[in-house]
Amino acid sequence: MEPLLFAGSEETLRFVPASRGFLRRTRLVNGLLGSWSIVFGSGSWLEAHLVTRLGVASRQPNLRGCGINEQEVWDLVQQERRRDRAQAGLVVLCDSISGDQGRALMHRLRGLRQPPRIILLVQDDRWLTPDILADCQAQAIVHQQSFGSGVVIRALQGLRRGHPYVDPRLQERLQQGGAVSLSGREQQVLEGLARGWTNKQIAEEIEIAATTVRDYVGTLCRKLAAANRTEAVSRAMALGVLPGRA
Repeated sequence: MEPLLFAGSEETLRFVPASRGFLRRTRLVNGLLGSWSIVFGSGSWLEAHLVTRLGVASRQPNLRGCGINEQEVWDLVQQERRRDRAQAGLVVLCDSISGDQGRALMHRLRGLRQPPRIILLVQDDRWLTPDILADCQAQAIVHQQSFGSGVVIRALQGLRRGHPYVDPRLQERLQQGGAVSLSGREQQVLEGLARGWTNKQIAEEIEIAATTVRDYVGTLCRKLAAANRTEAVSRAMALGVLPGRA
């Protein structure tokens, strides 16, 4: 049976240290973090300070450091790579890290030979559009107002399985934002997904590599704020992106 992730009706406060719900969620998060080395990045000195203190207080050896700008985060990741080249690690970024919400940094990190997994924490979602979402390179995106409701657990579960995750709060916000812009190739791949084809079948049909199809599927999931290929098709149908399926 899947563990109860969300605060129950009797738990009106999400962040009471002694509450059963908070302790349960904390144990689940700690278990999912496992052996990942963790680098945290925020443009807020207070957030970086509190996360560091939390790591010390909880004796969390996985937390390697907290950066308060892009270069500090990059340096911490590089330092960890020199320490353990076999460990790709996890980078948790707040969108306050830079004026572009960390998008350039995420591209830089994903360009590494063994790129880390990235969770983006969104404080102000007004900058977020489907196209920006597709370009931001984070495998999991969570709105900070959703903390304590189970979304961090679901995001980590997705990362463990290699699936992208977008907070339902942000999915709703993006759906209200209007049409999604797809390239010609993205449209072809999407139509293949709608037919139930595998990556190999799509690749043979449109004459590109299966690995390239895989990358397009990832981009489609981010643009459509979908957790997997099935949900991407459902989201595309709801938005009228698939011809004849609006």
